[in-house]
Amino acid sequence: MSTNPLLKNGPGSIELPRSASPVVKANQLLYAHFERPDLEKAERYLIDFGLEVAARTESELFMRGTGSAPYIYRATRGRNARFLGIGLSVPKAEDLETLAGKLGSRVEGADGPGGGSVVHLRDPEGVAVHVHHGFIPSEPLPVRPQILHNAPSQTVRVNDTQRPKLEPPQVTKLGHLVLETPDFNRSVRWYMDAFGFIPSDVMCLADGTPVGSFTRLDRGNEPSDHHTIFVAMGMESNVDHVAFEVVDLDAVEMGQQVLMAKRYRHAWGVGRHLLGSQIFDYWRDPWGQKHEHYADGDLFDAAQPAGYHLMDRGGLYQWGPDLPDDFIDTRMTPGRLWRVLKLAIKDKARVKLLVALKNSMTNPGRHWQR
Repeated sequence: MSTNPLLKNGPGSIELPRSASPVVKANQLLYAHFERPDLEKAERYLIDFGLEVAARTESELFMRGTGSAPYIYRATRGRNARFLGIGLSVPKAEDLETLAGKLGSRVEGADGPGGGSVVHLRDPEGVAVHVHHGFIPSEPLPVRPQILHNAPSQTVRVNDTQRPKLEPPQVTKLGHLVLETPDFNRSVRWYMDAFGFIPSDVMCLADGTPVGSFTRLDRGNEPSDHHTIFVAMGMESNVDHVAFEVVDLDAVEMGQQVLMAKRYRHAWGVGRHLLGSQIFDYWRDPWGQKHEHYADGDLFDAAQPAGYHLMDRGGLYQWGPDLPDDFIDTRMTPGRLWRVLKLAIKDKARVKLLVALKNSMTNPGRHWQR
C-alpha cells in the first residue's frame, strides 16, 4: 500500500488529454445489455436487486429504474451468460447522422421500450455500443422518502423512530460500468474521441503509465457523475461490473440485507470509494456478474481537471473491508493463457504492463486487515 494513494499531477505521470474534437458528445448512459440462458432467473435477481420490469417477451427482458429512462438493463435469451454491450444517448438527431457517417454505420429504428432511432457501433474490442436519440421517456416512478438523520448539529426526529422495511432498494438509474480491455490506450481514446468522455481520475502504475481512467460525460456547466465509464486494462475485453444508484446509505445497507436473505453471492462492501466517493456494495448475479449498489457519488462539471493516482488496492476505497482476492478475476484459464502467449510474441511491452498491473493489486489495501 502506498502511503499516499494520490500519485501526482506531473512528474512521472503520462497525461491523458481530452479529445480536442470528439465526433459527438453523449449525454446519458442508458442501459447495459447481457445475454442470459434463463430470463426468469435473471428477472428474479434483478427485482431482488431493486429494478422493475419495463417490458418482457419470450426472448427479451427490459428492466427499469425510477427515472425516466425507458429501460436501464436489457437481457436477451441465449445459450451463454455474457456481456453484449451498452446504450448511450445523444442530444440531437443530427448526432446520429454524424456518427453513422464517420464510424461506418446507419441510422435505424430502435426496438425495445421508448422507440426512437439508434446507430449500432462496435468499440475497438468489439463491444456493441448502441447510440439512441428520440426515444419517448418513461414516466418517473414515485421514490420512497429518504430517512432523515439526527445529528449533533440538527434534530429532525423527536418522539419518533426510523424503521426501514426489509425490501429491495429502489434503483434510480444505471450510473456507470467498468470496461476491461487488453489495449487501454486504444479503447479509452475511442470513447473520448467518439463521444467526448472526459477523464476525471487516471489510474497509473508506479512509473506513471496510465492503465485505467474514470471518464465522465461532458455536459459543460451541468454537473455529471464522476464516472460513467471506467476503462481499465485487463487480460481480455469484458465488463467488470455495472453500478446502479440508490438514494442513500440506508438503501445500500437494506439492499445488502435483502440479497443476503435471498442467498445471493456477496462480492465486496459495504464501504466508501476513494475516487468518486460512492458508498458501495457489490453482489454477483446467478452467473457471477458483479452488480453494484451505490449512493452519494461525486459530481464534476466540465471545468474540473483530471487527477492522476497510483493504481493499487488501497486507492480503491476510503473505508470498508479490504478488496477480496476473488473480486478481480486473475485466473489463468486456457483461453487466457493462449492470449497471453500470443501477446508475448507480438507485444512484450503490453505483457509487462499486465504483469505490473497484477502485482500492483496483490498487496492488501490496509495492512491491519490481514
